[in-house]
Amino acid sequence: MRTRLLGTIALGLAAAGCSNSLAPTAADQELNQDVALVAADAALDDVAQMVVPNAAPQLQASFEAVPFADVSRTVTFFDASGVEQTAYDPNTTASVRIQMSLAGDVQRSGWTASITRTRDITVSGLEGQETSRTWNGTGTGTIMRSSHTDGTGSRTYDMSSSATITDVVVGVPRSQNPWPLSGSITRSITVTITRGDRTETRTRTVTITFNGTQFATLTVGDETFEVDLAARAVDRPTRRR
Repeated sequence: MRTRLLGTIALGLAAAGCSNSLAPTAADQELNQDVALVAADAALDDVAQMVVPNAAPQLQASFEAVPFADVSRTVTFFDASGVEQTAYDPNTTASVRIQMSLAGDVQRSGWTASITRTRDITVSGLEGQETSRTWNGTGTGTIMRSSHTDGTGSRTYDMSSSATITDVVVGVPRSQNPWPLSGSITRSITVTITRGDRTETRTRTVTITFNGTQFATLTVGDETFEVDLAARAVDRPTRRR
């Protein structure tokens, strides 16, 4: 009897331990929600730059649309053989590489932060009478004093991120295809949490997948969110599914 009782207790403790390890805590869910918002904001900025670069004025307009005062960029054109061109040529330019850095403050519903971002992306498939173009690249980010406020309270973090843009396909013309048709943006985000004199670090991987509609899917671990690609600069673009 005593052996059976001890075995039952051990099994119960083991089950409780497994249950606690699998179920996200309220703090985990808050952090996932906050990280999702930060990643979605960056993705909206990424998508805003994925214009059809078939003329210099359109490229310039996309840069001017960036809501940051401190912006620098370099644009390089290449032909189908990968040879650099001195200027865009609608007949021979096959790809465009865009390198950007930006810094400034952002403010959305329930969120404020000071942000720096870099982006190194290339759009390919420009030659001929194409119906779509494909974007690939990388990026980094620093998010300082990321302050989040909702019904559960207020939280503040510092964050850093690295991003990979993978085969994001945009239809042509963009006016008839406003949302990316497919592809994804993945961000690895390191979160620094300071409580008094103690500092903790958390890491989250966030993936946003596009499907040709206004609403992309964002995942953080086992949690799924919806991203409204049409959200204005002041609106919250994410909601938990």
